[in-house]
Parts: sequence; structure tokens; C-alpha cells
Amino acid sequence: MERNLSIDILKVILAIAVVFLHTRIFYDLSTLLSHVFVQGIFRLAVPIFLVITGYYFFYINSLQRYKTWLKRIFILYAVWMIFYLPIWWTKSSSYNFSVLYNGYYVLWYIQGVLLGGSVLYFCRAINAQKLFIASAVLFLFGVMLQQVGNLHLFQGQIDTELNTYTVHRNFLLVSFPFLTLGFLLNKCQDTVKNKITIKLWHVIVVIILVIVESLANYFFISRKESLDQMFSLFIAAPIIFLYFLNKKILGTNKELASLSTAIFLIHPFFIYHLKGYFLNQQTLFSLVVLACSIFAGLILLQMNKKLKYLL
Repeated sequence: MERNLSIDILKVILAIAVVFLHTRIFYDLSTLLSHVFVQGIFRLAVPIFLVITGYYFFYINSLQRYKTWLKRIFILYAVWMIFYLPIWWTKSSSYNFSVLYNGYYVLWYIQGVLLGGSVLYFCRAINAQKLFIASAVLFLFGVMLQQVGNLHLFQGQIDTELNTYTVHRNFLLVSFPFLTLGFLLNKCQDTVKNKITIKLWHVIVVIILVIVESLANYFFISRKESLDQMFSLFIAAPIIFLYFLNKKILGTNKELASLSTAIFLIHPFFIYHLKGYFLNQQTLFSLVVLACSIFAGLILLQMNKKLKYLL
């Protein structure tokens, strides 16, 4: 079956960005440079991944297809939660339940797709404009929750809760909005194609917007807090996706897409086991983790041909 390899290439780039985000590349060289990439450019990765997923989720247009999709995503989540079980399991039942529900490390993404996609499936018949407004409102609410937490406007338990990732980075405030953007780009593709032509300069402008917002946070809000959500991501993610979508590099090989998934899912394993050997060497650490993840990813590609539900 023919596929758009430009999207697969984009997914590999995004997977590498996620690795470098989690390893805090360049932090040993310059905290400002690291911030621009780690809390700026690389923060585009997950939103664009979600837009891609949402775009193709448009074809989940029957209850039977939805059930098949749901089963596949759930098994993928279960397999990798079991794989990482020795790392995240503790004696605390409340902590274990929290991780089991929210997902260990990057697995929050799969949980978010599963739940956010389910919400989207049952909302798919809603008018496109209303669906867009709902997704925008939810995302903006999530950004504001994060910023209130980063500014530490409240004290005590309220501040602690606001600075818990799952309060603002979850299936409803992140996954659903970006999945919806992708879904609507497909649903309204005739209108989009007739009215919007994405050029390289558009991509450069939106990346600059992300950097500017990231720097504004660095200088005026917090240099230490994470920036999972930024206002500019809601504009930048769909524009970058459309740029690559329109490139139309056609082919039949899906191994690039599978490799991106493998890198995304396996890299926390190497971060956990190698971090103690690279203290204050974040850049070298980043490159080693990426190399290991690519090598392991290639092995997972071969294993997946027989086991199916690994990727």
C-alpha cells in the first residue's frame, strides 16, 4: 500500500527530538541554548505526533474500526507498561495505580491517544467549527494551568497540585486538542487545500514563534520549570505537519514510521540505565542514548514482524 514517506521522515525527526528533550541536550554547554531546544523547538514533537495521529484517525469511521483501533492501542500500552514494570513498580499502591493509569514516562502519550482518541471518536459528528473551538478552549485552559503553576501564584497543596504534570498534561487538555486539529485537517482538507498553501517560510516563522515564547518564559516566568504546553504550539504543529504532508514523497515501506515508534518507546530504557555514567555530560549522554535507541529500534523492527504488537 502506497504511503507518504515525507510524514515518516518527519516522525523520525520528531522521535529524535523527543530523545534530546528528555536527555536535556546542550545543558552542559549552555543553559540558554539548551532551553531554546529542550523547552522550545523540541516541544513541537509531541503536538505534531498527535496531529499526525489525528489526521489518520479520521479513517476510524465505524464502530468496528474503532474497536480494532482501541484494542491495538491498549495492547501496545500494556506491552510497554509491562516492559518498564521493574523500573516504575514500588511498594506504594497509590503510586502504582497513578503510574498504571497515567503511563510511565513517554507512555502517557499512548494513554493520551487512547482516551483522547476515544473522546474524539464519539465527538466526530459535531460541527467542525464547534469541535475546533472546543479543542482550542481546552488547550488554552491547559496552558494557563501550567503557567499559573510555573508562576507559583498559590501556596501549599494548591501549588503542588498545579505543578503536577498530569493536571495540565493529560488526554483532555493536550491529546484531544491536537488529535482534533489533525482530524479536522483531514475532514476539511478540500477547504484547507484551496485556502492554505504552506511554504518553508511559514515553517520558519512558526518555529521562531515557539522560540520567542520559550525565551519569554525563560526570562520572565521560570528558568527551571518545564514547558509542556505553549500557546504557539497550537499554531505551529498543524502548519509544520501540512508542510511535510504536501511534500508527497511516495513509497510502500513503513519501516521508517515503525523505527520512529521504536525510538520513542525504547529510549527511556537507556536513559534510566545510562544516566549515572554521564553526570554533567548531557550532550554526550544525548548522543549515546540516541545511538542505543536507534540500534535497539532496528532490533525491535525485526521482532515486531513476528510479535506484531511491539510497535
